Amino acid sequence: MKRLLVLNHFPTVTPPTSGGTLRYFHIYEELSKHFDITLLSQTFGHKQGVFHHSPTFREYKVPKDPYYNKVVQKLQHNELTYEFAMIIQTELSKYPTLFKKHFDTLYPSSHLIVHESPFLLGVDSYIGKDHKPRMYNSHNHEYRLAEQIWKNEKARNYLPTLFDLEKKLVTGADLVFSTSENEKNHFTKMYQANPAKVKIAPNGINPYGWLPRKEEFDKKPVAFFIGADYPPNIESVDFIVHHLAERCTQINFVIAGGCCAPFSNSTAKHNIKLLGRVRHKQKIKLFSESDIAINPMFTGAGVNIKTLEYLSAGIPLFSTLCGVRGLNLTNMKHYIHTEREDFAYKLNRYSNDPNLLKIVAAQGQHYINKNYSWNSIVENMKTEIDKLIH
Repeated sequence: MKRLLVLNHFPTVTPPTSGGTLRYFHIYEELSKHFDITLLSQTFGHKQGVFHHSPTFREYKVPKDPYYNKVVQKLQHNELTYEFAMIIQTELSKYPTLFKKHFDTLYPSSHLIVHESPFLLGVDSYIGKDHKPRMYNSHNHEYRLAEQIWKNEKARNYLPTLFDLEKKLVTGADLVFSTSENEKNHFTKMYQANPAKVKIAPNGINPYGWLPRKEEFDKKPVAFFIGADYPPNIESVDFIVHHLAERCTQINFVIAGGCCAPFSNSTAKHNIKLLGRVRHKQKIKLFSESDIAINPMFTGAGVNIKTLEYLSAGIPLFSTLCGVRGLNLTNMKHYIHTEREDFAYKLNRYSNDPNLLKIVAAQGQHYINKNYSWNSIVENMKTEIDKLIH
C-alpha cells in the first residue's frame, strides 16, 4: 500500500464541524481505503500525540513548539488573529521545530508528500531537490483569499511572501487539486502553472448524515446560519445582526458556531438567538428544525461547505453569489439568489411561500447529493494519484 504524508497547519476534529476540518478529515478517511495515510497536523490547545483513526489512517497532532514565542517576539505581535496565526506558521517553518523533526522522520518512507496549504511549505526542505512527487490539495486559493480578508496593515506586508510560497507550491507540485473550475483558472493564470496538472476536487458532503426534516413551517420561520470563527463568517453575522434582523421582524434568526463570539454582548433584538459552538449532534438537529438557511457571504474563496450541507440536508437556501461560488447552482431552481441590497426583501417575500421553498429545496438537494458526495470526489482524486505513484 503506497504511503501518503499530509502536512497541515490545523488538526482534524472528530466528528469534524468547520469547513476546513470537514474537508481535511473526509478526504483522507476516504483515501485511506486505497492508501496508507499519515496526517501531520499542528495543534494549539487540542489533544496532542498520535491518533489512529483506522489501521491505514493515523494522525500526528504536534503541539505548539518552543520556538513559537520566539517567532511571536520577532513579529512583535501577540494577537492570535486569523492572519497572524497563518503568518506565525509560515515563520515557524524556518526553524528546526518539533513539527519539522516529525516530517524529517516520516519523509523517507512516504511515497507522496501532500501539502494542504502553502503556509508550511518551508518545512518541506526537500521540495525541488528530490524526485519524490508532491501534491497540493488546496482548500482555497490562499493568496487571493488573504488579499480579500487580511485587514491588518502589518499582516498585509506578508502578502508578497504568501504569493511566492503558493506560486512555488503550485508550480513545483506534480498534482494540484482546486475546489472549483474558477479556482483552477486563477491558479493557472496567476502562477503560469500547467493546466494539465491542476484538477478539480470540490468540497463535499455525506448525503446520508441528516435527520428527517419537519413537515410544516412555523408561523415565524426560523432562518439558520452556522460558521466557524473566521473573518468572512463574522462579516456575515454582522450583516444578520445589524441589518437583516431589524428588517425581517417576522423571522427568527438562529446563529451557531464560533462566529457568534464577537457578538455575545450586542444582540438585544428579540428575533436573534446566538448559540455559539455546537456539537455535531446538535448541529444535525438544528438543520432538521430550521425552516430556511441563509448564507450572506461577501468574501471568501474555495467552495463553501455550509452551502453544500444546507442543500444536502434539504433546507431551502437564500444565498449571495459568493456563498454558492464554484457550484454552478441555478437561481430559483436550486436556491434563491440574494445580495446585500435585496437580502431582506427576498427573505420577507419568499419565506412564507412553503410550496416554492419545498420545490427549490428538493431540487437543490438532488443536485448536491448527486454531484458532491465525498465518495465520488475521492474516487476521482484516487485516479489522479494512482497516475503519480503507481
